Amino acid sequence: MPDRPALSPERKHLQAGETLFRQDQPVRAVYPLRHGGIKRMYESALGWRQLTGFMLPGDVAGLEPNDAPQFGTSAIALQASECCVVPLETAKRCEEDPAVHAALLALLHRDALRQRELLVTIGSMKAAQRLAMLLLDQAAEHRRRGTDGGEVMLAMTRNDIASYLGLTLETVSRLLSRFASVGLITVRHRQLRIVDEKGLSDVHAEADRITLRGPDPA
Repeated sequence: MPDRPALSPERKHLQAGETLFRQDQPVRAVYPLRHGGIKRMYESALGWRQLTGFMLPGDVAGLEPNDAPQFGTSAIALQASECCVVPLETAKRCEEDPAVHAALLALLHRDALRQRELLVTIGSMKAAQRLAMLLLDQAAEHRRRGTDGGEVMLAMTRNDIASYLGLTLETVSRLLSRFASVGLITVRHRQLRIVDEKGLSDVHAEADRITLRGPDPA
């Protein structure tokens, strides 16, 4: 078995709103995220845009299924972020290591599952269920990285959340206030704390559960 090639030490720093790569650009590198957060944005031929996912430290931006030669989405920094730059040829050599190959397949598989869940959520769930799903997903991702799943720093804006879930900004703001008023979460700026994860899971399963916790102040 060949020795595992050393990864490129090059790092790239991004400011909030800066684009790492654009949709349809040739894939020449992949970008393991070290710090910060990235959102993925798809733009149709007709010009409408849909936010399709969020990436946290430990994720690899630019991994395309089936070795697609072009990026399927644009990657945009949610906040000040840092990633490594791994040239595509280096990444392909790394994949010769069974452990690396398995880890990359696991990342692609998890991403595919999250995309499928998003499609089901937008297609069949009510607004409260969609938001509960996102908060539970973010908590699970924080726990997977060894941090407190109950304490979630929302790098994304409410506009980002609205785009991702197929909701309006007004609906997202109203639901966050509603979740806080019935004791599911607390929100201070972008710092969100999940107070009652089981309650959020109940709302995810059945949107009407939230009405059992108290009247809507609106």
